[in-house]
Amino acid sequence: MTRQLPLMLPHDAAMGADDFLVTPCNREAATWIDKWPEWPAHGLIVTGLPGSGKTHLLTLWLERSKGKLIAVQDLIEKDLSSLLDGPRAIAIDNVGAVAKNAAAEENLFHLFNHLKESKGSLLLAMASGVGQTGFALPDLRSRLLTLPSTALLSPDDELLSALIVKQFSDRQVAVDGTVVSYIATRVARDAASIRSLVERLDLAALAEGCKITISLARKLLESRW
Repeated sequence: MTRQLPLMLPHDAAMGADDFLVTPCNREAATWIDKWPEWPAHGLIVTGLPGSGKTHLLTLWLERSKGKLIAVQDLIEKDLSSLLDGPRAIAIDNVGAVAKNAAAEENLFHLFNHLKESKGSLLLAMASGVGQTGFALPDLRSRLLTLPSTALLSPDDELLSALIVKQFSDRQVAVDGTVVSYIATRVARDAASIRSLVERLDLAALAEGCKITISLARKLLESRW
């Protein structure tokens, strides 16, 4: 069979509330989001590895709070006054990326204080805790350490299977349950590995003009297609 070149079409991840499956590994974090605005402090830190669901939780919270998302690049490049405009509920994803950037850390420090004084809310997502992230500004680090923190843990069995199904569904690809079960017992137990494998399986099936089967999954798991 002639090998086809798969067309790289964009796909959108489903980020609604119904698409976030709550299991023991993420229940604590999900509960914190549901508790807002009844938080014990004006902010919350969510930690977890890439692909663990931090961005999804931020999206759900922004819908709930009617807040706005500030990009890391905005903290680096924009004036503080522009960051303070608008809603008093603010979320920042991958905030650890500003560590050791003096201007960005200073902006985050003043944003933290502004939201506290104005009784606003701040939701921060980062890969690891404040103490491991490497913030250079002592005043910023000490203030962030006052916020409660919750972690998204590695996927449990229930969430692992659900993540596999969701990744295929986001690509509008239907797969048999036996394929999902086969993948779930063999793929690395993190969302990034699942996303990578599903993408490779989708592209391989398109290139070969075939369905996604256990045989194809075995081939990709045992090699680098």
